[in-house]
Amino acid sequence: MKVKIEGVEITWLKHDAFLLKGDGVTVVIDPYEIRSAPEKADLVLITHDHFDHCDPNSVKMVAKPDSIILAPQNAAAKLSGNIKVVKAGDVLTEKGVTIKVVPAYNVRAERQRFHPKNYGGVGYLVSLAGKVIYHTGDTDVIPEMDNLGHVDIALLPVSGTYVMDANEAAEAVKRIKPTHAIPMHYGSIVGSKSDAEKFAQLVSGLTTVHILEPTS
Repeated sequence: MKVKIEGVEITWLKHDAFLLKGDGVTVVIDPYEIRSAPEKADLVLITHDHFDHCDPNSVKMVAKPDSIILAPQNAAAKLSGNIKVVKAGDVLTEKGVTIKVVPAYNVRAERQRFHPKNYGGVGYLVSLAGKVIYHTGDTDVIPEMDNLGHVDIALLPVSGTYVMDANEAAEAVKRIKPTHAIPMHYGSIVGSKSDAEKFAQLVSGLTTVHILEPTS
């Protein structure tokens, strides 16, 4: 299932995997367990090296021969192709798309072993078709969210366990103030659609929530 938001077409593949299209460019983020690529990507963005985000077979399936793959060091070592290693704080333009690399990590004590701050996981701010799409990666609510700048569309985990739960994702919305929000990180490994629905109720009136069905 996909949604079109003012020139940007967003397809939720599953889990944290999305396909973004705009201005003739296709971006795929964290492809995971992709059975068949709905469309080949010009850019592939990987947030960290955990198996459900850095899936080499899925990256191969969605990538074209000239695709550029952006990944932090811990994930780049698992991949092949035209890879550019990135870290939080980087800003780059590839295929006409400006991408800001931002931190992603856990702060709650019960989760810190999964994504510690020094682990090197990232999120991305992708400027596509005049809109800024924020993919958080695997993270809790972190101070850096207060300084992201304008965000049109936020892709937010809602399942808890390894990432924010619905309540924390609602807190993230209050900080980020996106015009639109799409819940993710549920339905495959942890969490369920009820987490997405709870999130939507919590942020009613603050942002427009789109609950998508996975296509993969």
